[in-house]
Amino acid sequence: MKPIFGFQNTKFKLAEVATEARVTRAFIDECLELHVKGKLDIPTAAMAKYWSSERAQQVADTCLQLHGGYGYVDEYPIARAWTDLRISQIYAGTTEIMKEIIARSLPKPS
Repeated sequence: MKPIFGFQNTKFKLAEVATEARVTRAFIDECLELHVKGKLDIPTAAMAKYWSSERAQQVADTCLQLHGGYGYVDEYPIARAWTDLRISQIYAGTTEIMKEIIARSLPKPS
């Protein structure tokens, strides 16, 4: 029997989530630097909240899928992470509110 990491699809999915996590972390680090300098504006903060919460949920969803039925079993950390991450898209402003804040900051068409 082949180990799960031996399947190309699994490797590709893990490569995708690793990349998404790394890119998101870089953006959050940039936002933290701006915040420390007192230069983080509201639209950029909204982008950080929107992007990071959406990506975290997407990554958790992919990982849960890779766990198969075990992904829903509470004894596995992925089940708890998947459940806990859902609230990040709601509290402190929903994803839709973050998008509205971002959209208001965009240049208006002439």
